[in-house]
Amino acid sequence: MALSITKATVGGSEDTWGTTTNTALDSIVSEINNNADGTNATTPNMTSLQIGGVAMTSTAAELNKLDGATVTTAEINILDGNTSATSTTVVDADRVVFNDDGTMKQVALSDIKTYINASAGSGSVTSVGVTVPTGLSVSPSTITTSGTFAISLASGYSIPTTSSQSNWNTAYGWGDHGQAGYLTSAPAPSSAQVGSATAGLALGAVGSYAWLGQATAGTFVAGSTYSGSGLKYSGFLSTSVYSDDTAASINGSAPSGTWRAMGSADRVSNRAPSTLFLKIAN
Repeated sequence: MALSITKATVGGSEDTWGTTTNTALDSIVSEINNNADGTNATTPNMTSLQIGGVAMTSTAAELNKLDGATVTTAEINILDGNTSATSTTVVDADRVVFNDDGTMKQVALSDIKTYINASAGSGSVTSVGVTVPTGLSVSPSTITTSGTFAISLASGYSIPTTSSQSNWNTAYGWGDHGQAGYLTSAPAPSSAQVGSATAGLALGAVGSYAWLGQATAGTFVAGSTYSGSGLKYSGFLSTSVYSDDTAASINGSAPSGTWRAMGSADRVSNRAPSTLFLKIAN
């Protein structure tokens, strides 16, 4: 309550001094007694409260907001924009100050993590395209809402295996093949070259020649291949009547492997066919 007292008027009627003074004292004593236990609010009649020469401008309502607060000076300094940091291992149980639609709360990081994980896959795209290097193709080329890009090899391209890639790398190391060119054809060997190449061949070796025939009836076609099991080593007869042909029956030993006929021959009358052969495989 507001305290209002009247002081005695100096120079006034002396008969009123005692009454006026007593009334003022009674008011002071009553005010003191009524607020001795601190239950009755008082309103100081002052224009400014200074502490250490600094005027306080906070209102009572503003000061009452700190009533019951346990905040420390260090915590207040952090709210003031403190830039110092402490290394911290963040766990689900940690809390952050969070504005929950206008209400300030402490929220566990586990709640924030749940929200982010639940929302991460709920987005959509307007248009996403993809390009791939030459040799690959992609389908579809653009996704407008959702889907999966399928990448495959373009026609005429392949991905080498590890072993073939090693071979390709080796060939690449040989240099620019275009500078040297490629062999597209070769001339037939000369007789001298053939003679030199076959000079050391043993009888029946691959690359060797032999005059072979069939034991009985048959036909040889130039360029065709024949199994050695159906052939016989043969030759010309020494008798004058057969000086240019083989006998009616050829009884030589059979060669092994595969042979190619170098000429054609047919059985005529009682003469078995024979011609020159080249051995091409064992």
